[in-house]
Amino acid sequence: MPVDLAAEREERAWADAARLLRQSLAEFADQERFTETLGAAAAVYWNDYYNTETLPLMSLSESERFLDWFIFDYQPADSDLRTIEMFRAEFGGELNSTEKTLLDHWIDAGPMSGYELTGYERQTLFLKEVNSGTAIDVFEPAGHGNAPIGSWILGRLVPVNDRHEFFALPAFIPPEEITDLPEKLAAARQASDGQSATEFMRRHNVLLIHHALEQARLAGRPPVARLDPNHVPEGVPQRQRHQRQRIKGPATQPSESLPHMAQTRRKAI
Repeated sequence: MPVDLAAEREERAWADAARLLRQSLAEFADQERFTETLGAAAAVYWNDYYNTETLPLMSLSESERFLDWFIFDYQPADSDLRTIEMFRAEFGGELNSTEKTLLDHWIDAGPMSGYELTGYERQTLFLKEVNSGTAIDVFEPAGHGNAPIGSWILGRLVPVNDRHEFFALPAFIPPEEITDLPEKLAAARQASDGQSATEFMRRHNVLLIHHALEQARLAGRPPVARLDPNHVPEGVPQRQRHQRQRIKGPATQPSESLPHMAQTRRKAI
C-alpha cells in the first residue's frame, strides 16, 4: 500500500503540474498585448474564417485548438521566439521544479500533426503519425470518443511523466473525409526543399485544418461555429475563458465549468 500510494501521489503531481502549465500557457497567449498577433495567426489557421474582429466568436473547443497551435507552432513576424519560448523567458523562473521539467520537454515537442487511429484499448490510443509513419501509444482520458478506426486525429503530443498526451482536446477527420489530403501533404512536402519532417509539419500543418474546413463546406456544414445558425455563443469574453476552466485536468478530476461539448472529442469541423 505505501508503494501504491507513493506512485499515486507522483502521478497526481505530474498531472496537476501539466494541468496548471496548460492553463498558464493559455492565459499567457490570450493576453491583450497579443491581440493583433492572435488575429493574424487566426486568419492563417482558420483560412480567414476568423480574424482580429471575430476572435471572440470562436467556440471554446475552437479556441483551445487554435491557442494550442498559436503557442507551439506559430512564429510571430515581429519576434524570433514562439509564444511558448516567450513564456519560459518571462515566467520560467516562477514555476516549480515539475512544471519547469514539463516546460523544457514541451518546448521540444513536435508540431501539431495528424495521427491515424489504428486501434485503442480503454484510454490508450494506438496512433500512426501520417507524415513520418511513426507508431505511438497515447493516453487520452476521453478515449477514442466518436472517432472510428482509420480517422486522422488532429492534435499535438506532449510528454507527461512516462507517457504521451495531447496538449489540448484533439479533433478528428473521419475516414470518408480524408479524400486527397495525403496527396496535398505530399505535394507540399515535395515543394519544401531541405526541410526536416518536423520543420515541414510545423510550417504546413494548417493544411490539415484547411482541408477539414473545405470538407465541411462541401458537405454543407458550417465550417466554423460563428457561421452555424444553431450555435449559441458562450457569452464569455475571450480573455476570461481560461481563467474559469480546467484545461485537460487529470482523469480523476472533473473539468470545471466546461460544457459537455468541450469535454468530448469532436469531428474536426
